[in-house]
Amino acid sequence: MLILAVDNSLDFLTIAVADGKRILEEKSVKDAQNTPSEILAGMVSDMLTDTGHRIDDIGAIFVTLGPGSFTGIRVSLAFCKGISSAKKIPLIGVPTLDVLALHFAHMDEHFLCPLIDAKKGEVFLALYFASKGKLKRLTNYQAVKPEAVVGMVQKPCICFGSGMSLCEPFLTTTEGVQIEKDMDRKISAEAFIGAGMLAMAESPKGNIKPIYGRKSEAEIRYNVTVD
Repeated sequence: MLILAVDNSLDFLTIAVADGKRILEEKSVKDAQNTPSEILAGMVSDMLTDTGHRIDDIGAIFVTLGPGSFTGIRVSLAFCKGISSAKKIPLIGVPTLDVLALHFAHMDEHFLCPLIDAKKGEVFLALYFASKGKLKRLTNYQAVKPEAVVGMVQKPCICFGSGMSLCEPFLTTTEGVQIEKDMDRKISAEAFIGAGMLAMAESPKGNIKPIYGRKSEAEIRYNVTVD
């Protein structure tokens, strides 16, 4: 089954085309001249052409739900919903933090704490436990101050992600906490496809409700609800 996967919740727009779990092509870009909404459709079209496929060949679409960039999440969801609706392709939503955590699912008997820079001096996070290659999420997806992370992690714990730079001063001297800096501002396409396959197996109809992690600026200023 041909899969199109789109993540626009982090700093980099990441798109992958896969044949089942086999990645055919992936690209992660941060274009200073053009917004993701301007380049997303063209990138998908080019990647399908490069891999010898057409949009009608797509059997499922995976999209990250956040938390992360409010605008980025809405852009990617709108794009993927449009294709899904027009072509009757199943759309599967995957929480961004789940994808980040899955990259370390092999770290048996470790707690995992992916951290996303939430701006405004906060980080998005959730705590997971890895056992026998599987993950169990232990907390809600939430936004917290960097100094609060120390009191939330359980040990031994691996902390990583784009929010690491904010949290590192508080975690460096914490015994039992391993800091990983290799994963920064984009996701692993392999983990993305894996998380999407798991989500699709659990719920073939998919869950496409965005996960914002906190109220948007519009909700705070104008007392409105954004879905």
